[in-house]
Amino acid sequence: MKRTATIFIFSLLSLALVHTSATAQTSGGVRGIVTDSLTGERLSLVNIYLPEQGMGAATDANGFFFIGNIPQGQRQFRATLIGYAPVVRDFTIEPGKILTLNFKLSPAVLEMDVVETTADRRARYDTEISTMPISAAEISVVPKAVEADLFRTIAVLPGVVATSDVSSQFYVRGGGGDQNLIILDGMTIYNPFHALGIFSIFDADAIKEAEVLKGGFPAQWGNRLSSVINIRTREGNRNRFSGKLNMSQVSGKALLEGPTPWDGSWMVSVRKSFFDEVLQKFVRQDTPFDFYDVIGRANVSTGESGRLSLHTLFSGDRITSKSDFNPEYEWSNAAYGLSWFQVLENKFLIESTFSFSNFKGELTPRENSLITPRLSEVNDVYFNGAVTYFRDDGDMYGAGFMFRLPEFRFSFVNAANYKRDESRKNSETGIWFKYKLKRFRPFSIELGIRSDIFSLLSPNSADAFEPRLGVSYDVSQALSLKASYARVHQRLVTITNEDDVVSLFETWIPITDGQPSQEADHYILGVDGDVVFVPGMNFNLQGYYKDMRNLVEYNRDKVDAKDPDFVRATGRSYGIEAFLEEKHPRYYGMLSYSLGFTERTVGDFTYNPRYDRRHSLNIILGWKPAAGWDVNLRWEYGSGLPFSQIIGYYDRLLFNGLFDGRGYIDEQGEPYTMLGAKNSGRLPTYHRMDVSVSKAFQFEWVRLVAEASVLNVYDRNNMFYYDRTTGERIDMLPFLPTVNLRVEF
Repeated sequence: MKRTATIFIFSLLSLALVHTSATAQTSGGVRGIVTDSLTGERLSLVNIYLPEQGMGAATDANGFFFIGNIPQGQRQFRATLIGYAPVVRDFTIEPGKILTLNFKLSPAVLEMDVVETTADRRARYDTEISTMPISAAEISVVPKAVEADLFRTIAVLPGVVATSDVSSQFYVRGGGGDQNLIILDGMTIYNPFHALGIFSIFDADAIKEAEVLKGGFPAQWGNRLSSVINIRTREGNRNRFSGKLNMSQVSGKALLEGPTPWDGSWMVSVRKSFFDEVLQKFVRQDTPFDFYDVIGRANVSTGESGRLSLHTLFSGDRITSKSDFNPEYEWSNAAYGLSWFQVLENKFLIESTFSFSNFKGELTPRENSLITPRLSEVNDVYFNGAVTYFRDDGDMYGAGFMFRLPEFRFSFVNAANYKRDESRKNSETGIWFKYKLKRFRPFSIELGIRSDIFSLLSPNSADAFEPRLGVSYDVSQALSLKASYARVHQRLVTITNEDDVVSLFETWIPITDGQPSQEADHYILGVDGDVVFVPGMNFNLQGYYKDMRNLVEYNRDKVDAKDPDFVRATGRSYGIEAFLEEKHPRYYGMLSYSLGFTERTVGDFTYNPRYDRRHSLNIILGWKPAAGWDVNLRWEYGSGLPFSQIIGYYDRLLFNGLFDGRGYIDEQGEPYTMLGAKNSGRLPTYHRMDVSVSKAFQFEWVRLVAEASVLNVYDRNNMFYYDRTTGERIDMLPFLPTVNLRVEF
């Protein structure tokens, strides 16, 4: 049965490759690039629409769009994006040809009565059912937890669970935190968190867009079981020098950008912590934080539509307590990448990336003899190349190749008090092919296959085949039905204790050669479209089932050095998700709801992991009451998360007197907590409201923005955990006001 889906999709793919059209050429295609008229930056999520034909597409992160199977003759194209004046152009489509149609959009002054319908989430991803883009505007509309943050915005999406206010770590559709692949401009980032995970290392001002793939991945994505977060940074202003300066209660940051002499642009974003009083309220202890991050990018044009880009990322964190009894944490990231985007002969799209990334994390016990030192380091060399061929009838072929050569160094003491200090090299390769059939509207079918070449020669050759299938049917211009299936594998894991309330240190290790990969099958059904009687509103409803096998978990029953450090587990997650979004120049609204179930089985024992949340609800409202004013509100509700209950205490004898001659008859022992069945309890319901208000002041050449935010407006006592030493209840964030000041020039 495991090979049935692979054989079926491979057969369909083979038929697609030999398919030829017997009909005469009566249609053509159009492709183009959309840019900002003031900055020259390429715009993503622009909706390119043909009103008479009821068809269209949305631009990708490179500002590129393609529409095929357009009837020949004079056609009208309409380009729209919230915040920009719409552009309408007439264009003649020639049969059997793909022609170029570029747009330049001008930022629009806020008009109170203008409404622009946007269907970007559906038009851009016709056969991709669980991919959602997040724009810079959507990041800014979520009330800030001190600073705007991408990962806290991702947490409001349906199917995504965050387990605390303290950490921006997230879990997608029942998958672990190490099952999320984080990509920044083609560079793999292994630890994307600052300050114990309170927020990410990606400055929101530097982000152009992030694609969140929650399942049913197309063939070009692999190597993780649960999600892919594909982040793209801003290109920079191609026309003039400009920048932003920002000061919050945590850090100061600056973003500078401008043109290059070679018809290109550059951008640099720098952030440095200066104050840590607010962060200490997050973790509820006196812990000095020190962090920084730097994101850089430079672009050079290669022809009319091509671009060569250089990317960099540096970040560092250091946490040193005033008490020598508390350990010291230090971790850093360094990444370099080179990417190329090029359109050739109007029919070929080439994208390639070469990158190197390094992550190093270290825990130093200092004076605490009860804590052991830990080290985790990853050096990753990565290459990815892809080519897409566009047919004038709308069909597309895609093929690509990737290789990854990571080296892992790790040191830790396992449960049997045995030190492991190892260095391993690993290799991952991927070759993929996909075919998107779009000529038979209203049907669209995407068939794909992905394979790890090295796995073909290993004892686990079944890991080498990953079939992919996506199907959509447009019931009308405003409604689409979708289904997808994908098989994925993963050969990297982190050593984490699922019982830890906050994971302070994670060690990446590869699965041993010869051992089977972690594996998951994604099954997804959904419907999405536009609410026709409310301009600008779209919706999405999905049901999913994820079957996981060969999961690697830490062996908590290890008592001897000969016992394995890890055990294998199975798992499954399933649920339904609803998403509703309204876009308007004056206001924004979003509602997301998830009903999810997640379980793990180790041997004969089945339990719910700590991120198994039944109900999640997020409501976000944004409003511009007058020019320069922004008011944003978020209300979040979550049912209780699982936890292991304290059922009692006893005094555990250490028998220290056996070796120093004092004996142990009079030994008092130390208190030891007794826990009940794993995760058999549920924390109380969680809910919280956040509000932010900002006012912009425009001067001759400077724009000043003042912002005030309040977290947990009605001071809800949301339970975090029970202290296992004292039994004391620990709550999450209380009522917390913050301020932010930004200067733009």
